[in-house]
Amino acid sequence: MSADRQTSRHAFDFNHGDWIVTNRRLKGRGVGSVDWEVFDARQRSDLRLGGMCSLDEIDFVEQGFKGMTFRLYSPERDEWTIWWITDRDGVMQPPVMGRFEGTRGTFHGQDMDGDRPVAVVFDWQTADPNAPRWSQAFSYDGGKSWETNWIMEFRRP
Repeated sequence: MSADRQTSRHAFDFNHGDWIVTNRRLKGRGVGSVDWEVFDARQRSDLRLGGMCSLDEIDFVEQGFKGMTFRLYSPERDEWTIWWITDRDGVMQPPVMGRFEGTRGTFHGQDMDGDRPVAVVFDWQTADPNAPRWSQAFSYDGGKSWETNWIMEFRRP
């Protein structure tokens, strides 16, 4: 996939279809934990509006919840905005925004972790589009330090 394609409305084309996702999630965020829980999930992803929208639904069967990601590309800003929603509360979380440079996508935003404000970064690595990797990190100190708290590794069923 060319760098031009990755920095455009087609950056999430790799994500269409069905996936099995191995999740590694930190058991305690922002407390210095090194304990990870590992669990699988199944995801179905679709593209809309000629690749300008990317929508996926993921079923965390072992964890007892489902989630949905909605991504929207702005040609004017050459930037993606990404929202996350779960069936636990039905609330669209604050978005992260960014773009791909080559096969790496970086997306930043602000959120809350319980009652603590956090800076958020999503990192997509797509050098192998059949085995992409996503991670999420939080910063509790305004971006001085980062803690990766969730990693997803994708494979086709």
